[in-house]
Parts: sequence; C-alpha cells; structure tokens
Amino acid sequence: MPKLKIKAKPSSNKNKIVKMENGVFKIWIKSAPEKSKANKELQKYLKKITGIPIKITSGLTSENKTIEFDIEEEKFIAKLEENVK
Repeated sequence: MPKLKIKAKPSSNKNKIVKMENGVFKIWIKSAPEKSKANKELQKYLKKITGIPIKITSGLTSENKTIEFDIEEEKFIAKLEENVK
C-alpha cells in the first residue's frame, strides 16, 4: 500500500489542509492530541475529503505522520489537492 508523509496540527479552530512549498501536506484538526482523539479525527477528515480510508502507520504521538491508503499515490494526492485551502 502506498504511503505519504504529512504534518498534523491538532487543537485548531477548524479542519483544513494546505500544501507546503516542500510538497508536504499540513493538516489542521480541531481535536486535541489526547487519547488519540486528533488521530481519529484526522482519519475521519481524510476519509471525508478523499473517500479513501487511511491508516496512520507512524507518528501516532508526533505531528509528523506517515499514512497508508489503498489507492495509487497520485490519485490520493490529487484528491487531497482538490481540498487545499
């Protein structure tokens, strides 16, 4: 399964996604980083905007995460880019 590195920012005032100059997606999540709430909301948010379930494979307690998904990487990135603010 393809993997992608992202940067998650919990405790935001709204969920949103931007693509940084280095190509990494930065995703703001409303939930606080306690008891995996932010990770769960990140998974729900990404599924909502892409239609693809994701799994966090590394970085469960870090803002730097690696996610895994069951679609071609280019297609997944295209879906993310459609939602960039």
